[in-house]
Amino acid sequence: MLGVCIFLMSYGPTIPPLVPNRHPDCSLSHMIQIDFFPLQTAVPSRPDLSAWVLNHADMPQPSVTLTDAERARLARLVSPEKRDDLERSFLAVRAGLAGHFQRAAADIVIAHNALGAPCLPATPDIHLSVSRTEGWSAFAVSDNSAIGIDIERVRPIGWRQMLPMLCSPPEAALLSNQEDGTLLPFYRLWAAKEAIMKATGQGFRLGAPGIDLPSDFILGQAPRAEVQVTDHKYRIACHLHGDVMTAIALTRT
Repeated sequence: MLGVCIFLMSYGPTIPPLVPNRHPDCSLSHMIQIDFFPLQTAVPSRPDLSAWVLNHADMPQPSVTLTDAERARLARLVSPEKRDDLERSFLAVRAGLAGHFQRAAADIVIAHNALGAPCLPATPDIHLSVSRTEGWSAFAVSDNSAIGIDIERVRPIGWRQMLPMLCSPPEAALLSNQEDGTLLPFYRLWAAKEAIMKATGQGFRLGAPGIDLPSDFILGQAPRAEVQVTDHKYRIACHLHGDVMTAIALTRT
């Protein structure tokens, strides 16, 4: 049986109110537990899959040095605001992983494989996925299944111009024909497809238009779905926390 806990950690006052659903092994005051599998009848003593969404905008700077790869990535950014945001994200993810594994943040090393996917060299059997958007970070770890997580800030954008890059023709027609509330379905589709592409390990090399999502999932009528991508099936779920859309995808085992 596989369960997932989504923890919402805030370094500032912007987390929306939540009804706590505390797992016995979890110490955060705000937590939502999501059951991917309807047949699950009890919460496992240790979740096989845990996902964390962190508000890093007001995070205090801990005494943890950045890696050479992180410094190099920061140096490529021209905007000081974007550099500061990414640095806070690096530190927030490191602190979150340290808390999850009950280790010192200085001992957490995040590397990347040949395709650019994040991994933990010290625990190679653990699957890791990381996502970032302005002011927020997220990561997910899984013992048993390849995992992908994506977060997106819901905001008005020219989403119609993005449809050819993200959608199959039926999906594009579905979104274009919605009279109201199109923004949330678009972000749900966007985040879910990015999560799936991360779970495959291919990222955008896979091609988002080749992934077909059920229409009831895109429209928010179904909280979770199962999709076939190449030779694997993936279970997906989307959740909206304030203005942050979070999507998780994992391989079905």
